[in-house]
Formats: sequence, structure tokens, C-alpha cells
Amino acid sequence: MEKRREIRTIGAEYAPRLREVGEGQSRTIEGYAIVFERSSELLNDYWKDYCEIIHRGAVTQELLDASDIKMTLWHNRERLLARRNKGQGTLEVGIDEKGVWYRFDAPHTSDGDNALELVKRGDLAGSSFIYTTNEAEDVRYDKLDDGTVVRHVMRIGAIYDMTIASDPAYTDTTVNAREVEQSIEPKHEDPNIGKRAAREIEKIISSI
Repeated sequence: MEKRREIRTIGAEYAPRLREVGEGQSRTIEGYAIVFERSSELLNDYWKDYCEIIHRGAVTQELLDASDIKMTLWHNRERLLARRNKGQGTLEVGIDEKGVWYRFDAPHTSDGDNALELVKRGDLAGSSFIYTTNEAEDVRYDKLDDGTVVRHVMRIGAIYDMTIASDPAYTDTTVNAREVEQSIEPKHEDPNIGKRAAREIEKIISSI
């Protein structure tokens, strides 16, 4: 089954914030890009009426250290704020009991200054990341008595970027929405990937 790039966005207690440092003005922005063991609300991507959980262990420090992760504004790679390439760079990332956290110093650029001000004001209240997973091997499905399908993400295969955004979808207890932005996928990828993936997943669901 083909891999699709997927986006998750979280907010509430996991929203980006300025790090407190004494009495001075901090340029350090930190937050969570991924939270573990949180069931989403009903989503509508491949099919209707399903929710999703990203499980603890789905992301490892080894994966983070092997990735080239760009911290951006609104998933726009031309609006770069920090970067971590193969464990080195201006973006710090790590894993704790809640999920995957990030930390970086806003650069002295127009985008860095804008991000700093908007986070300070609370206008940028969400964090997001783009990833892929192996649907056939690293995801499993359950079906509840009411017919709702639960998608369990047991392992994330690749992380491409993290971002701070204005519209958080994860709250402190749930994910509110999920979307796949076709515009960010490599142009050479088959536009029918989503349709074929949906058909394959329907086979999985029907067998539960």
C-alpha cells in the first residue's frame, strides 16, 4: 500500500508558548508536535466515522535523530524557523511521557519576529507535523459496537516537518480533525494514491 503524507495539529495545553527566562524577553518557542494515547474525535478522510490514536512508541529518538525536520510557519518551507538534520541544528526535539516536544529560538528574521509576536499574543495556538506510516505493517484497526473504526498508529515511518499554526485541531483530550494536503506531496506521486489506499483500507475494515 502506498504511503501518504498526513498532517496532525494539536493545541490547548500542548500549544506553542514562549519559554520563561528570568525577567528578560525570551525568543525560545516550545511546545508539542505529537501527543500519545489520545483518541481523536470522529474523522473523515479515507472513510466516514473513524477515530485515531497515535500510540506511545510510535516515534523513537532514533527516528528523530535520523530525520531532516524543518520547523516552519503553516507548513510553508519558505518560511523556515529552525531545522534539525540528522540530529544537528537549531531545532531541539525529544520524547517524554506526553509525546514529542520541540524547542527552538526564533530567528532574527521577519518570519521569526512574526512567529514570536503571534505566539506571545496567543494567535498561533497550534503545533503540527507531517508524517508517513506503513499502513500495511504499522497500523491496526478495531471496530466498535457502534460501527466506528479506530485506527491505531503503532509506528511512524518518517517525519518531514513541524510547524506552528493558527488553527489547532487537537485539544487537551482529543483530535478535532485530520487532513491530507495533496499540495505538499511530491509532484511525481500518482494522484490516484488516495483512492487506491482507500480501497485497500476498506478491505481491512470489512474483514474486522
